[in-house]
Amino acid sequence: MPRNLPVNFDPAAPSISASIRIEPISEDKDLTTTVRANVHDALWMLSQQWRVGEFKGEDAGTLVKAKVETQSTKINRYKGWKSPVEEFNPNIPLEARVERQPLILDLGMQLEIGLMWYKVLKANAVASNYSAYVTRFEIAVPAGGSQLEIQSNRYSMNMRKTARKRIMDGAAFVEYLQAGNAARSVPGLNAADLATIDTAEAAFRAWLSNTYCLPTSLADDSWSNEHLEYRFSVSAPLAAAANASQTVLDADRYTLGDIDWYSVDLNADANFQLTAPASVPINNANAIGASQVLSYLPQHLSWKGMPKGRWWEFEDRNIDISKLSTQKQDISKLILMEFGLIYSNDWFVIPHQLEVGSITEIRNLMVTDVFNQRFLIKRAGAASNNSWQKWDMYQVSKKGQPAHQAGLDKLLLLPSLINKVESEPIEKVMFLRDEMANMIWGVEDVVPNDLFGGQNGKDAANNLLDFLELTYPPVTATTTPNQATLRYKLQNTVPENWIPFVPMASQINPANYRARKVQRARFLRYINEQYVPAPIFPRTNLLRQGLDEETPQTNLRFVIPKPRTSSSMPGPEPYFVNQEEVSKSGHVVSATFQRTRWYDGRPFVWIGRKKQTGRGEANVKYEYDVLKDKEAGT
Repeated sequence: MPRNLPVNFDPAAPSISASIRIEPISEDKDLTTTVRANVHDALWMLSQQWRVGEFKGEDAGTLVKAKVETQSTKINRYKGWKSPVEEFNPNIPLEARVERQPLILDLGMQLEIGLMWYKVLKANAVASNYSAYVTRFEIAVPAGGSQLEIQSNRYSMNMRKTARKRIMDGAAFVEYLQAGNAARSVPGLNAADLATIDTAEAAFRAWLSNTYCLPTSLADDSWSNEHLEYRFSVSAPLAAAANASQTVLDADRYTLGDIDWYSVDLNADANFQLTAPASVPINNANAIGASQVLSYLPQHLSWKGMPKGRWWEFEDRNIDISKLSTQKQDISKLILMEFGLIYSNDWFVIPHQLEVGSITEIRNLMVTDVFNQRFLIKRAGAASNNSWQKWDMYQVSKKGQPAHQAGLDKLLLLPSLINKVESEPIEKVMFLRDEMANMIWGVEDVVPNDLFGGQNGKDAANNLLDFLELTYPPVTATTTPNQATLRYKLQNTVPENWIPFVPMASQINPANYRARKVQRARFLRYINEQYVPAPIFPRTNLLRQGLDEETPQTNLRFVIPKPRTSSSMPGPEPYFVNQEEVSKSGHVVSATFQRTRWYDGRPFVWIGRKKQTGRGEANVKYEYDVLKDKEAGT
């Protein structure tokens, strides 16, 4: 009879731990017998089951049937950060609806629109009239003191000079149509082709509307300049009445370009509603769905490469769980491994189909096992608001409440994307905190290159400075050398792509330092050892907020920013950023072209922004009130 070995629990005794690992190695290269895994001793198999505790199982049967009762309500209201409430459209990806920014009509867009108009004319056999449009809408080649950023871009200037007599300015053509003119009104067209040109214009307008997902007005914007993130709200009614209460979901911190249930919070005010204007009627009765009761066959929850639940079942040889390199901070990997190795037999999946853009209440879930026992399953953690360890996956939390408190208690399915294609950044701004200068900088790391893409912001600033040094004459010394040993300088210079932000007191409570904001400021250009009366303006659309005269093109869904040059226009509007938004690590805000194909096959292209964590503080060595040794002979 086997006996237990005596164990000494004397705490004074030394504790020495040792282990021996036995790894059997076959001396025979033929593994046919080994792979066959014949069992010659049934008692050994029973002992192994006893060793791992399989005899301590529960008297429970495997699930064979599940019956679910659900009731879904469609989301029918949407509100952007600056836009009024409108009817929710589930046929547009929510990412595109929230993120879309105005499309700047630079040279690349001018050429694309111009070439597209030629293709439309050619498809209608009236391409011979295209020369009249090239003459009427000629691509501009800046000269003199205008558009210095473009003049310093050699590639853009060469493209403009090459294309000005061959391709028309598509942006000017869009403005021409937006002003109420017709394409047939351009001088020099063949009279016999005017009717066909009208047909081509209709096709051209359809292309403009369908190619890019663009805001319909200046108010159609969900980007918050002060918070450097997107903000929006959606809601679904709780009843069919027109003034029924609503389930309002707010997204206050959307930054990374993927919207899902974790992007929104339930509004804590149960009486709060998204009220649409009287001109936008929204029928709540169409949003309330009927209750459904459906039956399903439950399936075990698994992921590709997960260890099998049976002892001798072969597994995927491409995955070796034992070789996963994990650390204590790799929570997701550890959870995945623990689930696959321990809890894989305990979870089932019921593939219940839901409508996109809906909030679904799971009223009842009845499961039946192989012994024909029926169990009514309640929502996990429904009655344990004070438990910090309750199961809370897919739970939309209530805004301002602890995460373990009751939230939406329903299943949210937003019309979000599975995947998308993203371009290289056309704009990228690094918001950095400079403690030595007590300032915040907006560093334009990538600026538009006038041709649908981005270029290095530092290189663009250096090219502009080299161009300006040839424009402004060098300073001629007019003072007589003196015997002074020190020289005073008001401030030193920083690269032109470093845009300063200076602290501003709050207008509501000036004494509250935490409520202060930082405001965009400007430096004067320092060229050839002298300051010139030409302030430095940002080149990215992200930092140019308030500097452009924005003309909404509502019919063609374009927004055409122009510099504020008219004397009748107000001056530049201030641009503020909340002080707390720029942490010690900083933030990186980038803009990219994004493209996806929706479930109905339609493509969507838009310009979206995302905010990511930066890499630390800035130290540009900006100084003011500088007193240094004077150079000899000056």
